[in-house]
Amino acid sequence: MQSTASPGAAAALIDSRPLSAYQRLILVLCGSVIFLDGLDTQSISVATKAMAHALDVPLASFGVVFSVLQLGGLIGTFVFGYLADRVGRRPLVIAAALLIGALTLGTASVENYTQLLIVRFLGGIGLGGIFPCVLALGAEYVHSRSRGLAVAVLFANYSLGAAVGAVVNGYVLANFGWRAVYVVGGALSIAAALAIVAWLPESPHFLISRGKTHKLRAVFARLFPNETIDVEQLRLNAAASTGQAARKGVPVREIFSEGRAGITLLLLGILMLSYATIKVMTVWLTPLLQTAGISVVHTSYVLASLDIGSMLGLGFAGYLVSRFGPTRSLLPALLVLAVTTVVVAFEVTRFAALLPSGFVIGFTGGIGQSAPLALFALIFPTRVRSTALGLGGAAGQIGKIGSPMLVGAVLANGWKPDTILFAVALLPAIGVLLMLLVRLSRRYAVASVSQSA
Repeated sequence: MQSTASPGAAAALIDSRPLSAYQRLILVLCGSVIFLDGLDTQSISVATKAMAHALDVPLASFGVVFSVLQLGGLIGTFVFGYLADRVGRRPLVIAAALLIGALTLGTASVENYTQLLIVRFLGGIGLGGIFPCVLALGAEYVHSRSRGLAVAVLFANYSLGAAVGAVVNGYVLANFGWRAVYVVGGALSIAAALAIVAWLPESPHFLISRGKTHKLRAVFARLFPNETIDVEQLRLNAAASTGQAARKGVPVREIFSEGRAGITLLLLGILMLSYATIKVMTVWLTPLLQTAGISVVHTSYVLASLDIGSMLGLGFAGYLVSRFGPTRSLLPALLVLAVTTVVVAFEVTRFAALLPSGFVIGFTGGIGQSAPLALFALIFPTRVRSTALGLGGAAGQIGKIGSPMLVGAVLANGWKPDTILFAVALLPAIGVLLMLLVRLSRRYAVASVSQSA
């Protein structure tokens, strides 16, 4: 049977056919890569205290290590995202997986603090770069009606990998030492790169846009083995449909115009505080609890509980926002996040209280990261919405980069774990106050937007 594509090109072709076994394999590969991304990211949090002792550096100095890892991830996201549309997603996913594997193995061999900073920064570039490429690649091989669900499931694999990584890395650390944690993580990343080379195809959209019909023919032969796809016609149809005008960019200052300046700044502050809180709890909670006397295995369980809560919170946020609205979802989430962090500070040596508290922190933190972005999408008109969401994401990244260093600084000044956790609880508490101001100003902002739309 021969099939000629419609002007919708590859997407329409995939939409018109049931999900094949090869598409399922592609999704499993993409999910596995993201899973390992989460697993590797958690390795340093579990092993921090042991590494500080082995390298003979203060525990507080790891605040910079956490931040440079996040900075590398931010750079990787932009660089790999830019290159993906020019050289293809598949080679960049392979390069990032190999980079992660090599530098994770390299972390197992570091002998001093400077070497650690270098390998974690470079490894962060790979960790940040692989994420958008894999998400985009996986999304192209599912039906458009299922694309949102597919991206959400793929994204959830990161938190799942982090949760499993917390437990597995805790076991490996307790039984084989901190260097073994990175040997295991590096070996798994190298194995993932080899699997990608063997089975993961290039983006069909990229192959069509570059006129690589021979490679596209091979991909479709595996996707639809019982059909013969006219890939040359597919390429011609796609070329004929690309005569659309380029979308005009939106200046950032438009986001702050028409009465939106106040509410925009408030939402940016909430995003920064929410992301900062979860980042601190993700990377610093384990070493702080170990310093307070909790065992390596028990702290890894608390971290796994937090990651599972985060995964469910991110997933459940969509339902809560659609059911109650972003404002009613976010306010109680931030309040519970602040209160639970205070509980952890009071119960810093009681594992029975820490385990459920970790889950609640992860769950409410997941909502705290998702709901403000939903509020951005609701408040801003279409012409500035993408720019506003991008600015919101940047504010969150600033919080994630700066907060670990601040915790390291106060730890170096002699702050105790419980005192630090009390201070961290202030972040979502301030977010609650900002959210109350958002509620007061939102009616005016929405009215202004309605007049200008």
